[in-house]
Amino acid sequence: MQLSTALQYVIAKDSKLHGGQQHKTTPSGNSKSQLLLGHNVVCNPGQWRPHLSLDTVLKNQPVIMDRRNNMPCSRQVQLITHEVLYRGTEPNFILEDSYEVQGADPRGIFYVLTQRQLSHTFVFLNPEHPWFDDIYGLRRTAYIVLKTDTGEQYELHLKGSRDKYLFGYLCKREEIVQSAKTAMESVIFNKKLPLVLDLDDTLVRLVGDGNDRHVPESEAHRYGNRVVALSDGRRVVLTERVHEFLDWAQNFYEISVCSLGDQNYVDNVVSVLDPQRTRIRGLHYSARFEHDYIKRSHDTNRPPKDLRALYPFFALDARSLGCGYALPLIIDDETRMWPSDQHDNIIVVRNQMNNPMWTVCLFPHVKEALAHIHQEFFRQLDSYMPRQMDAERDGVVCARPPPSAVAIYKTMLRSVFRDRIASRWA
Repeated sequence: MQLSTALQYVIAKDSKLHGGQQHKTTPSGNSKSQLLLGHNVVCNPGQWRPHLSLDTVLKNQPVIMDRRNNMPCSRQVQLITHEVLYRGTEPNFILEDSYEVQGADPRGIFYVLTQRQLSHTFVFLNPEHPWFDDIYGLRRTAYIVLKTDTGEQYELHLKGSRDKYLFGYLCKREEIVQSAKTAMESVIFNKKLPLVLDLDDTLVRLVGDGNDRHVPESEAHRYGNRVVALSDGRRVVLTERVHEFLDWAQNFYEISVCSLGDQNYVDNVVSVLDPQRTRIRGLHYSARFEHDYIKRSHDTNRPPKDLRALYPFFALDARSLGCGYALPLIIDDETRMWPSDQHDNIIVVRNQMNNPMWTVCLFPHVKEALAHIHQEFFRQLDSYMPRQMDAERDGVVCARPPPSAVAIYKTMLRSVFRDRIASRWA
């Protein structure tokens, strides 16, 4: 069983020894005005209580009300340092009195931090502020910029926990970008594109009564061997030929799933869709935590699903290969569960019309669309890469934009509509 970061911290805290830590001295002339990361702060962490300004992250945003007093929340937050885990290898970080919160990164960036096997350096008490409650509910990390005594800049990513601590991870932005680039290149190198699949009403439908999005118990027998049992006793109906579709798609796409079901449900459904773990090799992501938080938050209309929670590609520089939302495609029966700027990524499916039994037709149209997008993307990539390498050699920006799976999808839809207009039987 894996322990949460907070629980690991509590266990490790009792056995942690500070006696062997090395003290990093402050440059001469600054010892009275600067607090540096070192043994002194480890022994007395509470002396660093930085004030954080939220002006940047709240600019042009709706006012967040503090439900405790029904007043607009303050744009200033003070952190109280609970513990510092100093290893003696860190640069001389200057611990200043005030910082500007630069942003809040979605969960995809925290995946990068965990893949880099970074350990937290700071533990802060939870500031009990509505904005920090919000980023915790959305599973995001806030970040500020710390500087060393030589002027180097690091980001300190602040991740909340259910145990009411904020854990601080130090990392350079260029390291995050490089990790995002590596993740993107590993997909492209294998001649695949990222594909995110919804579960309910896309690949499966629950069996049960009292919900019009379920297959009634009295009708389950009509579906024959398409009805399968989950390990928790619930049953689902599989859409027709779903295993055949996944067997085909995994050759061309790195498949992840994203569902509003809880994590146990997601894992159980993936187990029946991919019992050998050969088809769905990406993330099994449950957005239930975000969904439940949003429903009780100050803004209940926000979508719970987000490509940025699954992939770090949005951290890449603009106009670079794979940046933003250029690569991932989504198959889902709902667009409203995703941010509006990701709707172009969605291949929308629905229950087959004029069929009394529930099913989603993945053949032929979905398969043909995915096959065309994959083929055209890598055809364009073969043309783009020599030009990009020439531009890098000459120290200029490549005039041709990199290929985009989403742009190819949109072009395909325009062509289909054009042909329908031109058709004699349109």
